[in-house]
Amino acid sequence: FITAPRFRRLGVGRLMGRVFLRAAKDLGYKSSYFNLVFKSNVGSVFMWESLGFERVAVLENAAALEGMEEGELDTAYGYRYDLEKLPDNYRP
Repeated sequence: FITAPRFRRLGVGRLMGRVFLRAAKDLGYKSSYFNLVFKSNVGSVFMWESLGFERVAVLENAAALEGMEEGELDTAYGYRYDLEKLPDNYRP
């Protein structure tokens, strides 16, 4: 998810993540996977891990992102959530 800069650090991203979990389970999904969560995006890494997503993949040298040094490549993580473990009474 992308959160507009003026809404960052207000819990908007966390709310989107929690609502996603509820919606995905309600739609019958058993698992969810987010790829390309960049190591340099410390807030995003923290949020997914604090929501209970498990880091299941590491892709070194995945991308040259804006603001990085010339020739520098960021690492990307893949995160999985086992939606079968999400309680039926889970509320965002």
